[in-house]
Amino acid sequence: MTQTAESRAALAFRGIHNIRDLGGHPTMDGGTTRHGRFLRGDALRGLDTDDLRLLLESGLRVIVDMRSHAEVNEGPNPLAGHDAVRYHHIPLYDGLATIEAMAETHAGGFDMGLRYRAAFDECRPAMARVLTLLSEAGDGAALFHCTAGKDRTGVIAALLLGNAGVASEDVVGDYALTATHGKRLIDQLRERSLARGNDPDRAERVLASRPETMRATLEWLEDTHGGATAYMERIGLDDATRQRLRDRLTA
Repeated sequence: MTQTAESRAALAFRGIHNIRDLGGHPTMDGGTTRHGRFLRGDALRGLDTDDLRLLLESGLRVIVDMRSHAEVNEGPNPLAGHDAVRYHHIPLYDGLATIEAMAETHAGGFDMGLRYRAAFDECRPAMARVLTLLSEAGDGAALFHCTAGKDRTGVIAALLLGNAGVASEDVVGDYALTATHGKRLIDQLRERSLARGNDPDRAERVLASRPETMRATLEWLEDTHGGATAYMERIGLDDATRQRLRDRLTA
C-alpha cells in the first residue's frame, strides 16, 4: 500500500473507528486509485458533529448499509434520513449460515475466509445489488459499511479494488489495516464478545483481519471465478456497470 493510502487511512474521526478511503492504491497499469470516490467503514454509531462535518466535507453523498435487519434495528444509521445523503440498506449476508454454525462445521479450522468464500457463492443477488448501487452513486463519495467495517465491507472493497486493477497484495494490505486503524472498535467488540461468554479463541478468529485470510480468499476468487471482474460478470453486472465502477476509482 502506498504512503498516500496509509495517510488517508489515518484520517482521524472521534466517534467512528474504521473508516477509510479506497484512493491512493497503485494500479497495475501504472495509475493510482482516486480519493473521494469510495469510502469503506463501520456502522457510524458514534458519529458526532465534527465527524459529520468531516464526512460531508469529504463529499459523502451515498451510503450503502450492508448490516442485517436486526443490526439496523438495534443501531440505525445516523445518516439514514439526512437531506444531503442517499441511504440504501442491503443486508449483504441474508440467508448465509451464522458464524456459530460455520465454526461448528469447521471445528478447529474456522477462519473468516471460509465465510467470505461462502458469501461470494451464496449471496450473489445482494452482492450485485450493492455493487450496482455503488456504480450509480454519481458525483461525490459513496460509503459502504457493515458493523465493524471488516468483513462484509472487506469483500466489497476487494471486488472494487480488484476490478480497478489493484494488485492482490495491495487489496490484502487494505483489508489488514483494520487491525491497526480499527483497533479501538475491535477491542470494544472483543470485550462484548467475551462478556457474553464466547470462547476467546473463536472471538479472536472472528475479529482478526489477518493478511493470510484475505490472501487465501483472493486466490480462491481467482481460481474459482476468474478474479473480481469475472466474478462481477458472473453475478450479473454488465460491461457498463463494471466500467462505471472502474471509472469511479481510476478515471
